[in-house]
Amino acid sequence: MNIDLKQLTKDLAEMVGKENVFSDRPTALAYAKDTMPWDVEDHHIPYAVVRPADSREVSAVLAYASGRKIPVHTHGSGTSLVGLGRPKTNAIVLDTGRMQTLEIFPERGYFEVGPGMHIGKLRKALAPHNALLPIFPGSEPVATIGGSVSVNTSAHAVDASLCKPGDYVLGLEVVLPTGEILQTGTESTRKPAGIEATKFLVGSEGLLCIITKIRMRLIPRPHMANIVAYYRSTEDILDTVMAMYKQGVPTPLFFEYLDEKAGKIGFEAVGLSPPTGAVAMMSMHSATEIGCQEKARLFLEFVKKSNPIEARIVTNDAEWGKIWSSRAEAGNYVYRLGSTFGSEITPRVDKLRDAFREAKEIILNLESFQGNEFYSFGHIGAPTIHAYAFMPTKDISNEVKKAVTMEVREKTEALNVKYGGCGGEWGLTAQRAGFLTKKYGSTYVEVLVRIKKAFDPENILNRGNLEGWM
Repeated sequence: MNIDLKQLTKDLAEMVGKENVFSDRPTALAYAKDTMPWDVEDHHIPYAVVRPADSREVSAVLAYASGRKIPVHTHGSGTSLVGLGRPKTNAIVLDTGRMQTLEIFPERGYFEVGPGMHIGKLRKALAPHNALLPIFPGSEPVATIGGSVSVNTSAHAVDASLCKPGDYVLGLEVVLPTGEILQTGTESTRKPAGIEATKFLVGSEGLLCIITKIRMRLIPRPHMANIVAYYRSTEDILDTVMAMYKQGVPTPLFFEYLDEKAGKIGFEAVGLSPPTGAVAMMSMHSATEIGCQEKARLFLEFVKKSNPIEARIVTNDAEWGKIWSSRAEAGNYVYRLGSTFGSEITPRVDKLRDAFREAKEIILNLESFQGNEFYSFGHIGAPTIHAYAFMPTKDISNEVKKAVTMEVREKTEALNVKYGGCGGEWGLTAQRAGFLTKKYGSTYVEVLVRIKKAFDPENILNRGNLEGWM
């Protein structure tokens, strides 16, 4: 496609102001890059980056792009781990960062927020209203509410305890690829029954529309009690999770783990004595402090039946802060000090141990790279296994990085197919598009393509994400 960049920049500036349009090379390269391990290529680099302030400006941009058949790629914070944040073709990148309006209506039981509001900032704003935001990404300081709702991801074991963020979304303001503005949902706290557009658009990963406002229920913030348990091996933690579901034990809001290697690194980083084995961190929640204490006591009794080395309720906030942050520090190590290639495996609960063993075998026997290390940590209570291939060097060619990424992805996704799982955290499109056919069949994928075409006949929005182009 031949694009006159000067004219494009001028046209976009008339819609959103020249200070909110960027077509310089350094900015374009920055928006082309995301957390995927390899460098950008020419077809990832956007024509221009535009930062609209509201639905009216988004509408103008999309109507303009649709009329000229110019692709538009939505950008929240770019923290997706499966390539959703990276344009798959030269496009206009639409950054939602200026859309950070927030109105809280406690008398109505909901709040309305722009998609560019960061999760951490939103959580602080809701705190004076004793409200819980049911979204806990590891990238909370920079992740946006729009991205979280678009992927419908909550992280941790929140799915099992509170459900998905979309279960609390009452309505949306969105802009369709044609530029039409659409209002969905309700201003009641009771969600509509039957066919309702909000249900289609939450979790649609920017394929069908651009979200410009989110109406979400205010959820009373619960009391919390924290438990740490030290195990001889990671597999002992897996057994605990499997027993938890089998016995119908109430699921913690958070149930994290660090395997033997990750636990040592994470604990040393925060100044704690390294554990001798694997570590599990659990947070129980209840409406009252007494109820929470009782719930934690009962869960601790359950945990002790699995014969951990030690398990206890942590009442000291400073100590818990270190224990909890050890997981983030383990992640910092593997992501910053080398080349890391991750996976998300969400098996059937009774196959958790089998899936973990096979994932470890896959990571330690890669064909595309030899000599890598295996790490595993994350949201085991969901249940989710994150199996990481770690190379203690960044001096690896783009070709090898791509090969390792695709091998890890294809082989661990095969475990999701084998053991009944699917991505519960990172979304499904882009790099995982091929998985959809293997998991559900070609008819399922064709249905998604038809839905996409109905909303976006010119394939303007996030082109390549459903096709899987990388």
